[in-house]
Amino acid sequence: MAEYREALIRIAKKISKSSMSIPMDANGEPTNTYIEYLSLLFDPNDAKIVQELEVFPKNMSLTKLSKHLGKDKQELMDLLDPLSKKGVVFKMGKTYAIPVPLEIFDMPFMIKEVYGGKNAKKLAELSRKFFEEEGYYKIWETTEDGIPRTRILTVSEKIVPGHEIIPLDEVYTIIEQNTSFALVPCPCRNRFEIEGNRKCKNKYPIHNCILLGAFAEKVISMGDPVARRASKVEVTRLTQDTAKRGLIHTTDNFIRSNILCSCCECCCVMLAGLTRPGLDNPRAIAKANYIARVDKRACTACELCLTRCKFNAISIEKTSIIDENKCLGCGLCAVTCPNNAIKMHRLEREKMPEEQIYL
Repeated sequence: MAEYREALIRIAKKISKSSMSIPMDANGEPTNTYIEYLSLLFDPNDAKIVQELEVFPKNMSLTKLSKHLGKDKQELMDLLDPLSKKGVVFKMGKTYAIPVPLEIFDMPFMIKEVYGGKNAKKLAELSRKFFEEEGYYKIWETTEDGIPRTRILTVSEKIVPGHEIIPLDEVYTIIEQNTSFALVPCPCRNRFEIEGNRKCKNKYPIHNCILLGAFAEKVISMGDPVARRASKVEVTRLTQDTAKRGLIHTTDNFIRSNILCSCCECCCVMLAGLTRPGLDNPRAIAKANYIARVDKRACTACELCLTRCKFNAISIEKTSIIDENKCLGCGLCAVTCPNNAIKMHRLEREKMPEEQIYL
């Protein structure tokens, strides 16, 4: 067992070198919670092999791994390929790698082969423990330089027109940039669903997380029954539906998006530092470069926008009042306003990083 634990620790330390790192204790070592979490993803035979791999984007060819371990190629493929179908080993052709921290954390709750298994509830409990209680949420959400890893997108229908360049803060622009789409369960809501304590169970659906481009193709190729290809028309309609339901659109805080999420205030790990009681991270997510503004002549103070705002940015006096310091620019208040009294106005607030910041 000591050898098994050492292999898991070695895997954890390799993952920790990525930007998102892992939960660490006061001595800079992987927490026991995280090691236990990895033990549910890799059995002793798995860990013995996986510990020799590097973390993506570095990879190792099957030939090199075979020579390094003195093992038959087919034997290694028989072990690694099932792990790649679970998303806990990255496979490209005949090369393999350990996935980035984001995938180690989220993929078990996107892939039915994992979340449908006997360890699902324990995985959910452990991931919530190290995310919340051990403070991993701050590293997950924000870099050491204070840059959010994800950003809010604005509901496009309610943007005041007049900009020659359509900014990357708009949902439809993200969709138009891509040709490949995959629908998978939201790992955040699914995590709480599996644990049995999802607060939004009767309010929001689970199966509406959209993967984009190469990431979509990768997950589709895994062959899991819950991951399916979708058309541009379908995902556009889906984003319209989720916005009306009250879910917030978010994506990578980077010029090339890999995912388009519809996030709730109670389960989402990207919004957690702003919306979940007991957690505190003012830079959990980047604001959209839009802000809600009210036409006081049209507003009837019906309070619908007040109930839809996740960030306590709205108050009601004679009309709705927007606190521009708290408004993140999602547009949920605007999209269902019965009097069309709220519109989203361009306001430069967040510069988008030029380099990917979660690898």
